[in-house]
Amino acid sequence: MKLKFLTTLLTLFLCLLGSETLANGVEVDGIYYMFSGTNATVTYLANGTNNTPAYTGDVVIPETVTYNRTTYRVTAIGHWAFQYCTNMTSIKLPSSVTSFGNYAFYHCEGLTSYEIPNTITTVGMYAFSECTGLKSIEIPNSVTSIGIYAFQNCTSLASVTIPNSITSISNYTFTGCSGMKEVFIPNTVTSIGVKSFEKCTSLASVTFPESVTSIGADAFNGCSGLESIDFSSSMTSLGDRAFSGCSSLKTVTLPYGLESIGGGAFSLCSSLTEVFIPSTVTSIGNAAFGGGTTNLTTVKVDIKTPITTITQSSFFNRKNATLYVPKGCKAAYEAAAYWKEFKSIVEMGEANDADVNNDGDVTIADVTALVNIILGKDDAEPYLYDHGRADINKDGSITIADVTALVNIILGI
Repeated sequence: MKLKFLTTLLTLFLCLLGSETLANGVEVDGIYYMFSGTNATVTYLANGTNNTPAYTGDVVIPETVTYNRTTYRVTAIGHWAFQYCTNMTSIKLPSSVTSFGNYAFYHCEGLTSYEIPNTITTVGMYAFSECTGLKSIEIPNSVTSIGIYAFQNCTSLASVTIPNSITSISNYTFTGCSGMKEVFIPNTVTSIGVKSFEKCTSLASVTFPESVTSIGADAFNGCSGLESIDFSSSMTSLGDRAFSGCSSLKTVTLPYGLESIGGGAFSLCSSLTEVFIPSTVTSIGNAAFGGGTTNLTTVKVDIKTPITTITQSSFFNRKNATLYVPKGCKAAYEAAAYWKEFKSIVEMGEANDADVNNDGDVTIADVTALVNIILGKDDAEPYLYDHGRADINKDGSITIADVTALVNIILGI
């Protein structure tokens, strides 16, 4: 009886010891794991310390691992598994792994490139955050979810291709990726999250596919190298400060379909000289083109009835800018609060019958607009083209002869 009691007590003790060991992770061939059922998750140090990196050099994770005579299948990289492994230079994962946990590769500065296996479906939040040495990352179409801050401050990351399995770019995903020069967004993405590309200072251009309907607050805030934006015609909303501080941006053509421009959306865009606002816009936020837009001298609005919700800070430089409005709407704008404070208000096409692009002047830009009409390239930005004025020589057709006539007008011949 006594022997049976001691045996039971010893068994209970070993079970408790085993449970504690599994709760903190166990080491097998230099890799730490947690076990659940028949699956294994790669974890951090066995003693739970989060300050001493366990892995260095080239790390290979096996597909299966045997512990206490039981074989487990490795299916996940757990939270914090490789965080602060600054001397880990590469890692190879088996096809059995389907997810990365939060902070999985946080601060792994030694990683310079990585190809995420095509079995991964989820990349946790902060997964590759602060991997400052990471120059390239390949995200397969198997990935359907990328967590917030996943690639935050990966300052060496030069380009990213978002897979077409992604439908939204999470908040802060690529914030602080100052070395990023290009990003490819697929036509499956419908929304761009808050601060998702904030301070990507090397990003020169961005093209939004037709699937994108909204851009979140501060999405591209501080992208000082951004020079051009190709908006989606499906876009309906532009978040607060979405492009604030994009100091290299010179012109902005907002798409028909856009309904609201967030507060401070283009504030601090110090190089911005011209903006076009389509007829679909019903709301312009406070300081939308506010402080820092001192070079914004041309504002074109294809809105017949002046928007009444704007404030005195919506157009910071209005007293030094020319406002172009639809034909027959000049009087309405001259009587509308804040709109009437523009330096001058001109009806588009009012200045001259040869003003093909409706900017109030007859210049070489009108020749370009006329050529685009002849070539049939005027559909993308219809507000730029007045077909009625394109027939410069009034012969009833728009041909190369009109280009010659327009050049003669410009040259004073």
